[in-house]
Order: sequence, then C-alpha cells, then structure tokens
Amino acid sequence: MVRRFDHIRLVTDIDRAHLLFDILPGSRDFMLLRLVPAALRFMETVSPQDPMPAPLRDEDPPLPEEHHIYAATTALVEAMSATAQEDAMALCDAIRRVPPGAEMFEQAVARCITQDLLPLERVAPLARRLQRLANAHAGALAAAAAQPEYRSMESMVHLTHRVLGDDRRWANDLLTLALGALGPVIDRPRIAADLVVREADASLRRPGALQNLTRLIARQRMLRDRLTDLALFWNRTATAWLAVHPETTDRREIEALTRNTLRRLSLAALYAPA
Repeated sequence: MVRRFDHIRLVTDIDRAHLLFDILPGSRDFMLLRLVPAALRFMETVSPQDPMPAPLRDEDPPLPEEHHIYAATTALVEAMSATAQEDAMALCDAIRRVPPGAEMFEQAVARCITQDLLPLERVAPLARRLQRLANAHAGALAAAAAQPEYRSMESMVHLTHRVLGDDRRWANDLLTLALGALGPVIDRPRIAADLVVREADASLRRPGALQNLTRLIARQRMLRDRLTDLALFWNRTATAWLAVHPETTDRREIEALTRNTLRRLSLAALYAPA
C-alpha cells in the first residue's frame, strides 16, 4: 500500500496499514481497508472515495459488448450442434433464425414455443443456463481483447538489449546482462494469456461439456478472471516499455523497468496452466 506525502511515497504492508491510519480493528474503515487487495483484481489503483467493484458487492458484472456476445453465442451454437438432445437442437436452430442482440435467447425461446410447440418448462430453464454460459464466454473473449500489447513489449525488450549490447561502454554492464536474462522469458505473459484463451474455447467444445452447464459457466468465469488478472498486472508495465527509446531513455528508468518486469515474471502462479 502506498501513501503519498508530496514528493515522498510511503510504502506499508496492507496487513498493518490500519495502524498507520489510526483505524480501529473491526471498524467499517478497517473492513474496507482489508478489501483493497481484492479490489485490485478489478482495477489498477484504489483511491479514497472510489466505489467498490461490482463483483465485491455480489452484483453481476456488466455485460460484455455486443460483438463479444455474438461471437460467444456463435461458438456456443456450434458446440450445441454436436449434441443429440431435442431441446438443445431446437433452441440452436431457433437462435440461428432470430436477429443477434441482447434478446436473442428470449426470442429463440418464443420461437421454440410458438413454432416448434415445445413446452415452456423444458425450453426456458435450458435457455437461461445457455444465456449465462454465453455471457460468461463473452466475458472471457472481452478479457482476451483487453490484453496489453505483449508482442510490442517483447520487441522493445529485445531491441533495448541489442542496442545496449552493441555499445562498448555497456556491453558487459549489469543492466545489459539483466536484459539478456529477461529476453528468453518476456513472452511468458503472452503465452499464458494465449493458453487461457484457447482453453476458454476448447472447454466449450469438449465432448460432454454441455452436460454440466453449471460447471462450464464457473469454468468460463474462472478463465475470464485469469485473463483480467493478467491484463491488470501487465498493462502499465507493457505501456511503459512502449515508451522506451533505447538510445535516449535514461538508463535509470530502463533499469527500474527491467527490475519491475523481472519481479512480475517471478510470480509463477500467475502463469501456471489454467
């Protein structure tokens, strides 16, 4: 946790921050302070008077943009087409015949009832679960689209190492050696994000996956959270690397950024298979 005093920053452990601010344990402010680590999973910084993120208030997250919902529904319909269940096949066919949009599933249910003469009590619960699944998968697609420019960051790290290494003054400098160590592992966040995205799609298409929609919805939400964690964790660092010019940027800035990047790459749990 960081507290600013003009040009000085005070860094303190979040578990002991209440002592610094004279906050009584068990008080409302104490409980809010303890929510800061959880809130940082949904936003880059937390400042006084910031609203609490919706997931921490047990509210549903906002729906992804319509093109993500459409892409998720298309993938779901393709996966459903491989099933042999009458209700699922009828609903699938109805979804294909209604215009895309937020009310796609409601219109598809209406079509199943009025034209295919399927009973409401069979089609409606299935449609609700499939809509939650489509929204969860759309959330994963939206989180994938929000990932930083990992490849640009990787290119700048390699370029900076090459430029410093070609300069006789810095060829064997500690910073150059650190950049050399950074090069082989800088692609770790991009590879981790790509694996999570592929898993989000593959989990829909595995044989029998649609037999347990509740588990599949939880899986998609977990993958969305992994992608959100990666994006929040790397967004500022990736952007900082894009602002580097190997020949003109102050070496102290490059050194600090290199140390920061190496520390972020050392958190193995963030890059473990989903």
